[in-house]
Amino acid sequence: MFGLTIDFPFYYSIICILLGVVYAYFLYVNERLLQSKTLRVLLFAIRTIFVGILAFLLLSPLIKSFSNTTENPIVIIAQDVSESIADSTFDLLSNLSSQLTEFDVHKFSFSEEVDPGFQTSNIGVKTDYSSLFSDLENRFSNRNVAGIILASDGCYNSGNNPTFRQFDFPVYSIALGDTSVKQDVLVRKVTNNDIAFLGNIFPLEVAVAAVKLKGKKSKLSVWNKGIELYTEQILFDSNDDYKIINMQLEAKDIGLQAYKIVLSEVKGEKNIENNIYTSYIDVIDSRYNVLILKDKSHPDLASYISAIEKNKNYKIEIKTIDEVNDFNKYQLVVLSGVSQIPSSLIDKNIPLILFGSLNFSTDLSSVKFVQNGSNEETRVAQNELFSKFTFSPELLNLIKDAPPLYGVFGKYELNVNIDVVLKKKIGAIITESPLLFIEEIANRKVAFFTAEGWWKWKLYDYSVNENNDAFNELISKLTQYLLLQEDKSKFRFYYEKQVAEHTNILFDANLYNESYELINNKEITLEIKNEYGKEFDFQFSKVNQGYFLDIGILENGHYSFVSKVVGTSVVKSGVFDVKKLQLEQMNLVANHGLLFKISELSNGKLFYRNEIDLLSEELNKSSKNQKLIHSKEKLTSLINIPLILLSLLLLISTEWFVRKYNGLI
Repeated sequence: MFGLTIDFPFYYSIICILLGVVYAYFLYVNERLLQSKTLRVLLFAIRTIFVGILAFLLLSPLIKSFSNTTENPIVIIAQDVSESIADSTFDLLSNLSSQLTEFDVHKFSFSEEVDPGFQTSNIGVKTDYSSLFSDLENRFSNRNVAGIILASDGCYNSGNNPTFRQFDFPVYSIALGDTSVKQDVLVRKVTNNDIAFLGNIFPLEVAVAAVKLKGKKSKLSVWNKGIELYTEQILFDSNDDYKIINMQLEAKDIGLQAYKIVLSEVKGEKNIENNIYTSYIDVIDSRYNVLILKDKSHPDLASYISAIEKNKNYKIEIKTIDEVNDFNKYQLVVLSGVSQIPSSLIDKNIPLILFGSLNFSTDLSSVKFVQNGSNEETRVAQNELFSKFTFSPELLNLIKDAPPLYGVFGKYELNVNIDVVLKKKIGAIITESPLLFIEEIANRKVAFFTAEGWWKWKLYDYSVNENNDAFNELISKLTQYLLLQEDKSKFRFYYEKQVAEHTNILFDANLYNESYELINNKEITLEIKNEYGKEFDFQFSKVNQGYFLDIGILENGHYSFVSKVVGTSVVKSGVFDVKKLQLEQMNLVANHGLLFKISELSNGKLFYRNEIDLLSEELNKSSKNQKLIHSKEKLTSLINIPLILLSLLLLISTEWFVRKYNGLI
């Protein structure tokens, strides 16, 4: 079907014809050499047609055409390949696909991700229905989809509940798996901290579930590096029992530790894979040793200690000057009421916090203070230019409303290297006098509290908020900033110590020159070794100014690595674990009720494995088993049609030949 479309008034076409007539008239009206009147009329007509059509084409008229395409109905088959599916469905679904001859069949397999085609083995460690349906709806939006065939057991452990979504296509479920409840004991859940400190006792909580095992026993044991750390006999009191076992373990070795929780097999139990669970804890020996050096007790110091003592990263020691022989083991020293700082401490680069210090040591600070009076009461204001750490709204409210502090009236001389945290406020005027400031001299950070009465802030915070979170925030962030040591190494390495199975393992690295400028003009290699001694060699790719490496997927287990900068002695080493995800083993009882609900909500039906022929019939007689005809409109510029241009060329060539033959050229 064709049609002519023009974007100009119709009389423009008449003007084009008149233009051809006028042009031909002036060309042939006085042509005396042409004696034949018939020939003159013919040439006149050719020139009129040629010029008229050419002028018309220059107005860009369009030819509208329509083409029809037929789309067959589409059937999507989604194969669940998670580990909870005991038997392969490859042959079953392949045979079903061959029966759907009237449809365009699209095959997919899924677990945590969606992949094209069917798979022969079930190795998926998660089941995510919401991801499946979202992916298919994106792929087949506005297509002639007759339905989705979902072959699954109804067990999902990732993503949203599929019954809360709207379905664009009918879902025909094939119910797999066994819905009967069998005797089973399993590790339902393990709760632990991600980090423990060397030598510390850390908690481990194990939730044990038992099904149809009333009166029977199982032995719970915890292992690390082949050594049994804990054991307990568990007696189940009911057929649907749930027990929580709390234990305290000691962190004896540094590094990423795998703790294997094992429940002994109970007679009659079919599924023993969920009897074993491995939990990972990173044992580190990097607690900060904080020394409180005091001459006498002070409530401000007590408030400081109470704010940091609950942090497991800090090991606090409280001593007098006479009790300390060596400062080297400390990463922070807090001084209060000390009349003179030991010279052995001044010589170290250990960060310091000084409470109530007005006679600043020239070895520690460049600040000068001239006393002009006795103690005064002062309010506090935040220094809005301070940016070393942030202030929460609760902390800002505390600074604004807390009781006043007491300090000595006087004048400070500050240089540009001073970071003032809190300033003195007199009435509505914020002065430049610091109440808390930080100075860094020769890579050493020192914080000065120049006023007293901080303990009142702690009490006020509790009276208003029933907690000390705002006050503790100020102390904790200050302490953390002082303890933070900048990484000065020229080769820096970034990676995850724990990686879930079937997940790509990624490494990032940065290399610096002597001026600490990023470079990537050298090659970096990585050698990985598994727990059995097998080695894997890789080389980093250069990305922008850094390095990147994706080594792909490795099997479950413990790995060590060494990374080298080729041509130098720079080396980095470390370890990581690829941990097994055990979500699919937690519940092997099929949930056909969920599949029925999905089919019902989407106007589909549920079928069992032995009803594949009925499913094929249902799809064949479905109202959606219809071909769709799509009509497509196409606009083509008339000047781009070769046949028209060829006709014009033929016309002008004919005219030229006749004129040439009759001596007009």
